[in-house]
Amino acid sequence: MFDGLNYISLYWLSGFGDPKYEIWEAKKASINRSPDSLSFSLYLAWPLEVADEGHVMIRQKEAGLTLETDWFPDEEFELQTFFSQDHLEVFLKGAFERENIFIHLHQ
Repeated sequence: MFDGLNYISLYWLSGFGDPKYEIWEAKKASINRSPDSLSFSLYLAWPLEVADEGHVMIRQKEAGLTLETDWFPDEEFELQTFFSQDHLEVFLKGAFERENIFIHLHQ
């Protein structure tokens, strides 16, 4: 499902504590694919401030896609999947209660 999608942006909107909005970009060289997973490292693209690198794992499970990240190390979040008409883009929306994460994968 993720073959050929080499550019990944993660949009994080937090309502926990101080509300904030961040845009993270995947390090292209860090993208690893297997038949049932996608993992990658991220750097903070906006706002421009010093931040530690993030790591994300997306896995295919029986119930659908899930997200694991080192920001929430003991949690796993369900993802909804949306495709562009030409299937050259995939948009994943996390089902979070306190955080909203959207992932855009494209060629």
